[in-house]
Amino acid sequence: MNFITTPEEKKKHITDWWPAIKKWPEEEIAARLPQAIAAPETVREVQDAVKYAYDRDWAVVPFGGASGVLGGIVPEKPALSIDMQKLTGVVEFDVDNHLVTAYAGMFCLELENYLNERGFTLGHYPQSIELATLGGLVATKSSGTFSSKYGNIENMVQCVELVLPGGEIFTNRNVPRSAAGPHIPALFIGSEGTFGIITKVTLKVWKLPERREFRGIEFDSMEDAILTAREFYRRDIVPAVVRIYNPAEARGHYAKINRRSGKVLMIAGIVGAETVTPELLKQVLLTSEKRGGFDLGAEIGNNWEQHRYNADWLEEGNAKDTTVADAIEVSGNWTVLPKMYEVVSKRLEGKVDELWAHCSHCYPSGANIYFIIFASGKDKAGTLQKYNEIWKIIMEGALESGGSGAHHHGIGRQRLPWFREEIGAASYEILRGIKKAVDPKNVFNPGLLGLE
Repeated sequence: MNFITTPEEKKKHITDWWPAIKKWPEEEIAARLPQAIAAPETVREVQDAVKYAYDRDWAVVPFGGASGVLGGIVPEKPALSIDMQKLTGVVEFDVDNHLVTAYAGMFCLELENYLNERGFTLGHYPQSIELATLGGLVATKSSGTFSSKYGNIENMVQCVELVLPGGEIFTNRNVPRSAAGPHIPALFIGSEGTFGIITKVTLKVWKLPERREFRGIEFDSMEDAILTAREFYRRDIVPAVVRIYNPAEARGHYAKINRRSGKVLMIAGIVGAETVTPELLKQVLLTSEKRGGFDLGAEIGNNWEQHRYNADWLEEGNAKDTTVADAIEVSGNWTVLPKMYEVVSKRLEGKVDELWAHCSHCYPSGANIYFIIFASGKDKAGTLQKYNEIWKIIMEGALESGGSGAHHHGIGRQRLPWFREEIGAASYEILRGIKKAVDPKNVFNPGLLGLE
């Protein structure tokens, strides 16, 4: 296995979609570059790379598709970046048990295409589907746009294989459920490379749905739309997709069907059996109507479905030294969400040039909210300072409202200041103890989660 040491590749391997790093001075970037990059093609080579770093007292930073938005691949100390993209491919498709096993470096879209060709789907459609690897999705506790039906990544993982800091292989029994004590694999889902490096995952799969229906529904307020989503659960008619856009973000969707509106937009997506889907759609529309929801028809829903992976606004919003854009996702129970939206929106007045917001992942007890911010400053430093101020407002507003400050992007570097408050002192100390037991030399992604 060769090691890559060119400056261009080193910089590439600490650069994801984190807006903050685009505002860093060059000397700060140079100070964070890894010592080298390893690109293993086998699990044995991953073990060798870990040992290579371990023997040199280097940190190990796993690198997947660099689709993260929080700086989780930026080293804190001299490090070996382990690029997992060459450890790829399907190991086994177990059609009888509805399972697929693949290496961690496989891109999510590649796996989805493989499954679609065989009449199946993973059901995991994050906006980063083209950019994210399976290992990265598991390590950051990812969520996809159809999560109301298929669940989040933690609901899909049945078996996981990792290389631990000492080079040992961890895996669990490949069964749908076990009551044999705490579920250890759950410890690695969302661990962001702090306990080991994921090499292989076994995931649950579904048959492709027979029918898909997408609809746009217009509401007078965020609260009306949010409480309608809650009613879907009460009536057991939950769509696979429930997205609720504030008027500012909805404008772009309305424009695509030549509609001028200053109202809230819900996109509902129903997928399933040919005979069931139309009736479920009918009930969703009737339930929405009770809170003033107006059926806009299929065009706006189909348009969303066709363009749902587009994130041009993120690239364009960060293209200049003096502008910044980001999507900051939080979550809360149904009774918390309207208040959280109002509190955060109010506090951001005068701090942002524009504020989009939407709910996109629903549960029996609540949902997430994305706050999508666009802001500007006088120069790189001033823009970065404003960006951090905006983050502070959103995190504090979410936590003070009784919600979570992290729904599915993980912690990375950007969320670290609020991590301990989010999970509580007892949970934090438990994780610190586990980190010390599993990684006594603090080799794996030190600084992330702050568990030293």
